[in-house]
Amino acid sequence: MPGAPPVSRQPDSSTPPRRHRGLHLHRDRPKPGPAPLMTQHILIIGAGIIGTALADRLAPHTRVTIIDSHQPGQGTTATSLAWLNANKTLDPDYFAFRQDALAEWARLAAELGHPSWYVPAGNMTWAQTDTTRTELAQRVERLRARGYAARLITPSEARAIEPALTIPAGALIAHFPEEGFIHGTQAIQALMDRAHNAGAQLITQDPVANLLRHGDRVTGVRLESGADIAADVTVCAAGWRTPEILATADLTIPLLDVHAPGSAAPCLVAATTPASGVLRGLIHAPGVYARPAWDGGLLLEASDLDAKIDMNTPMPTLQSQAEEFLDRARSIIPALTQAHIAQARRCIRPMPLDGLPLIGWHLPRLYVAATHSGITSPHTLPNSPPVGSRPVATSTSSLPTGPTGPYIAPSQVRRWKLHETLST
Repeated sequence: MPGAPPVSRQPDSSTPPRRHRGLHLHRDRPKPGPAPLMTQHILIIGAGIIGTALADRLAPHTRVTIIDSHQPGQGTTATSLAWLNANKTLDPDYFAFRQDALAEWARLAAELGHPSWYVPAGNMTWAQTDTTRTELAQRVERLRARGYAARLITPSEARAIEPALTIPAGALIAHFPEEGFIHGTQAIQALMDRAHNAGAQLITQDPVANLLRHGDRVTGVRLESGADIAADVTVCAAGWRTPEILATADLTIPLLDVHAPGSAAPCLVAATTPASGVLRGLIHAPGVYARPAWDGGLLLEASDLDAKIDMNTPMPTLQSQAEEFLDRARSIIPALTQAHIAQARRCIRPMPLDGLPLIGWHLPRLYVAATHSGITSPHTLPNSPPVGSRPVATSTSSLPTGPTGPYIAPSQVRRWKLHETLST
């Protein structure tokens, strides 16, 4: 895999600036040539999937600096199942947004030569009780009516798709062939490498201490080292740490409090040791979720056990829960008999209180992107940070670029202000 781009403590002011030319994301990358003479500086806080996707989008067109306290892809993205889907999204506009995101991942993968970190291998689920069978059948019907690839399949079809699975007799089985997952750390590295090659500067090991605010404008950041970095636009894509960063400028955002006892933001994802003959794609079984890991093992999660995890859960409890994941997985994947838990990691998710993305301008020069799931939709952020007064890019020609389009309206700052009013 490509190596990490070199660490830079300050943006390289010697790089010739470049003028933005409008684009559709990833499809019309500029040809090499002399850089135009005008530029703006966009500073991105957070080198997770959203931050690096924005850096990849923006770097060919303007000056970009990305800052993270760790190397790119070592936060939530590294611990996530990274499921690419619009499977349970009821809001029609958000559903369309996520459906476009799936197509955008496919386009990006084709552009990058179909990298092995992109795995559009489908998702299978099944139901065993009357209630869950009814819900699953209705979900498949609803998705099909929306033009989404979803179908009920027979046990023999399921065996052909996932030979390693043992699905209980009588289960109602559904397959979603156009869903998939990414290996998050490897995807982020590829995006960061390309952004770096286009001129983006990376600062690590020197976290943001606070935003620099002057009146109603954010003009950059101060790092823990004491260095100030000025920017024309500051993008906060810091995941679950977004509230603490915004608080340094007396700003708030309605995300679940990750530190509250019993918060749903933290969950547990366990990785097994390598095992041959296991899964090809994702499964969402009644007691466990699983998908292949980069090293040949599986990543495992279970929603009912997630409810028992918070930021205060001690490591022995996490390990015990991970063993429960594995026991459940072995009951449907016999090839896991010799596998063991290699790692149990807390995955901390930025979760908006109303479940919809929080994307847009918090102040005139401060853009915020916080969403769950960020894995599915980093390339389809509407009303993305501008060079000058207009949005830099949208992922497809159907996405709106103004402030009131259907994908943007649910994400506008007015929802944040409403939350602040109700909380006081």
